Amino acid sequence: MNTTEKIKVLEERLQKLSSSEKENYGVCRKIRREIRSLKKELAFSTSAENA
Repeated sequence: MNTTEKIKVLEERLQKLSSSEKENYGVCRKIRREIRSLKKELAFSTSAENA
């Protein structure tokens, strides 16, 4: 699974957790942090390939 697919899966999971009635703030925060780090990694690898 590449980085883009991982981001998509995490965003879908985040959407499901956000829409549920239960309090999932801690889990959502963790997922958002992971998405941010994957996007940074993707941007870094993309810029490294273009250099």
